[in-house]
Amino acid sequence: ELIVSNPAGGAAIEQMASVPAAAVLDGLGAGNVYVLDASGCEVPSQITHDGLLIFPVNMTPGSDAVYTVHASDSAHVYNTVSCGRPYPERADDVAWENERVGFRIYGPATQRKGERAYGYDIFFKHLNEEPVLPVLYKDETDPAVWARVDSLRAIDPKLAQEYIDSFSYHIDHGLGMDCYAVGPTLGNGVAAFVENDSILFAWCYDTVEVLDNGPLRFTARLDFAPRTVGADTAVVEHRVISLDKGSYLNRQQTWFDGLGSSRLICAGMPLREGGETTAGPDFVAVTDLTQGPDNGKALLGVVMPGSDDAAFLQNHFTVVKEMAPADTLTHYWGFAWDREDFGTLNSWGAHLGEVSKALANPVEVTIKN
Repeated sequence: ELIVSNPAGGAAIEQMASVPAAAVLDGLGAGNVYVLDASGCEVPSQITHDGLLIFPVNMTPGSDAVYTVHASDSAHVYNTVSCGRPYPERADDVAWENERVGFRIYGPATQRKGERAYGYDIFFKHLNEEPVLPVLYKDETDPAVWARVDSLRAIDPKLAQEYIDSFSYHIDHGLGMDCYAVGPTLGNGVAAFVENDSILFAWCYDTVEVLDNGPLRFTARLDFAPRTVGADTAVVEHRVISLDKGSYLNRQQTWFDGLGSSRLICAGMPLREGGETTAGPDFVAVTDLTQGPDNGKALLGVVMPGSDDAAFLQNHFTVVKEMAPADTLTHYWGFAWDREDFGTLNSWGAHLGEVSKALANPVEVTIKN
């Protein structure tokens, strides 16, 4: 039996409860388990790469709930909601999603082309538990489709463009789209060192390993090539990024090898023409008008527990923090589409405030035999 408690100072948002899987499996003497809520309904669960049994909860602050874990002869199958993969066929993108939002980071092939694409990109998505990124990428990465485009261009460039528009993931065909411009910015929430009020942008990742691929959590480890940071000539960055079902924000842990001294680090988003800002304890948020004539706004945000302050740096709105060489930085970043759950920057900022409360007062799980 598991007693899940949401502290009085916690948040009224969906969260992922977790408990060491070994503690549960050892007690049951089973290799497969499933979870029931107090009414006897099964809730989806997952055992993660780092040995946690996770399952979603949505509780009012100051309340408790009882869940039970049961042995099973076979693994129970749930809808895969949080998932992703590398796309070597599209310049080594790594793209991932849950039912609410989608993301990507650019890889070695993009860097070899010399493109300054430092930040995280976002995919708007209509609420849908079915993965849509494989569909959005399908025609975009199909050589036969682009061969047809080339044939049409030789005949009628206008007809070729109409054909491109029929499948382009830059246009919403009912599933979602990519209409956010990253370019030489932090995009949606990359963490980067700050020196003399300038952002030291990181390049594209070097290698990637997918650690969890659903149904409830996607996790990937990204390692970067050595680079010079100040007097340190071989600084290697590592990131572990995870996205849970129900969340608008990724959790990212960042650490560095070869860092010789403490440094200021920031995370944030570019502030473009027409954009608005808001901030609160440990978080910053901006709006972005995106590309295209009528795609709505992106509401972007970063939460960094224990951050020092908000700061405007090189046309970015960021949170900043001092980081020692042996530290691991944990921050959260993501977005919402103003045509889905959050229509205004104020409502988005209120949600980020709830996330900050949840991080300070997380749900707790007690095993009761």
